[in-house]
Amino acid sequence: MQARVRLPGMKRWLGISVGFLILAGTSPVPAAQTDYLFRNERVCDEAGEFCMTGTFSYEPNPRLLFLRARVQSAPGPGLLRIRLIGTTRLGHSRFAPFEVRVRGDFSEIINHKMIPDYPEALEWAVQRIEFVADQARTSLTRQ
Repeated sequence: MQARVRLPGMKRWLGISVGFLILAGTSPVPAAQTDYLFRNERVCDEAGEFCMTGTFSYEPNPRLLFLRARVQSAPGPGLLRIRLIGTTRLGHSRFAPFEVRVRGDFSEIINHKMIPDYPEALEWAVQRIEFVADQARTSLTRQ
């Protein structure tokens, strides 16, 4: 006959452990807050030649920058460059280029996503917007 070893505290420990696991599984997890660099606004490049209306957001959990906009005016096809500046917890600055090729058509939809290279940057802001028109198109229109 085998002797049965009895541990009086084992059932209590197991019950407490299961209780903690249940509480941990049902407690609400705070969702990451979406930061808006601009929201439903008309923004233009420094020269005022390229304008768009839309929303530029940053979601910290997947570290995703997302531009959703419509072109309002453009001199033609080209490259939209948005220079972003990010700030770390220690107050250091990080810069990231956000570039989108556009056709330059009125009401063209821009949906572009990017994950910046600096995971330590928590807050992003738009520093500068510029539009570089394609050379072939501009040289044809000037002739």
